[in-house]
Amino acid sequence: MSLTPKGLLAWLVLSGLFWYFGEWLVKGLFPLFEAVIMTMTSEISPSLKLVKSAQSQLDYSIELSAWALRPVYLNAGQYIPPGTELKSSAHLLHALVPLVIEMSILLVWPVQRWPQRLLLLALGLLTAVLVVMATLPAQLLSMLEISFQDVALTGKNPRPVPWFVDWMVFCEMGGRWLLGIAAAWLCIQLQRGLLRG
Repeated sequence: MSLTPKGLLAWLVLSGLFWYFGEWLVKGLFPLFEAVIMTMTSEISPSLKLVKSAQSQLDYSIELSAWALRPVYLNAGQYIPPGTELKSSAHLLHALVPLVIEMSILLVWPVQRWPQRLLLLALGLLTAVLVVMATLPAQLLSMLEISFQDVALTGKNPRPVPWFVDWMVFCEMGGRWLLGIAAAWLCIQLQRGLLRG
């Protein structure tokens, strides 16, 4: 079987697995995501939870509930008062797309021995977590920030747009896919280097 059919089969199998088990995987990473969010902004205290879709019991969104720790500046005449609860959400399966891409590549990448495949997959799991940490917190924060900007632009001296909004736009324009591919390439190079040494 050539690489393309194998890749499509791996994509389908992994998509199904993440659809059923993604909930437990992401829940285990919530403390890491919250820590990343707190390093990206000091204005809020974050809390994450999974919310079931009304249409399907297996369809989830990741919801960020954030409390303003201090007045959040919007523009010269408007602030969000401390203690205000702010919310944003992201679709669970959308957040897991880079993992499916990366692991699909690593499952079909040609190797000569099983230890090589096992090392590839172990490296893949580690880098997949890093990719999701680099994308999901920025997406959740950016959804909040976009709502801030809508209000901020109605007055003088609106708050500056933070860097993570541009990063989220890059990810949403295909960067998420590129990160999954780049992570797979990195794992392949690391695996070759480690087994060569």
